[in-house]
Amino acid sequence: MLSAFRAFCFAVIAVFMAATSHAQSAVDLVGEALLNEALAAKLDAASKIKNDRYVSIIDYRAPSVTPRYFLVDTGDMTAEAFLVAHGKGSDADHDGMAERFSNIEGSKMTSLGAFVTGETYYGMHGLSLKLKGLSPQNDLAEKRLIVIHGADYVSPARSLQGRSWGCPALERSVAERIIPLIKGGSFVYAVGTQLPE
Repeated sequence: MLSAFRAFCFAVIAVFMAATSHAQSAVDLVGEALLNEALAAKLDAASKIKNDRYVSIIDYRAPSVTPRYFLVDTGDMTAEAFLVAHGKGSDADHDGMAERFSNIEGSKMTSLGAFVTGETYYGMHGLSLKLKGLSPQNDLAEKRLIVIHGADYVSPARSLQGRSWGCPALERSVAERIIPLIKGGSFVYAVGTQLPE
């Protein structure tokens, strides 16, 4: 009787976990082209990567109301998608679309390209994660203090997400969950469409 009850409990737990899990196939969630692009860029940056389990891919071509921060688990090639803010300077008319990207200090714009995560710290936004730019278009990320952090202005309850000063800002609960997973040398890859001047 006890073993039957235990089997029943395990079955209920399995169903619950399947129902509450947000992980999907990385190819299905991210898209094959973007996933392959990011993984190729990760291969090019292999010598800088110390935390190989997770890859973060940010697709700034999508509007900010769309979950566009993808956390890819390379162990089983599943992914989760989260809301992420872009820089105020990248969306001057605040319509939710990032249209300009920059590496210039004080621009309050988002930067694109390959990054690697650094150390965590607690700042004005709570738990935060330093980013080191690996591409010419983001090599000033550290100097600009571009970091991953949580923010109250990122929430599924909002019809339009707030804007950062260039940082990829996440929901606070999401930041607190994933920053410990991706700290210390994890690869981050950000893409976007730069409108002509």
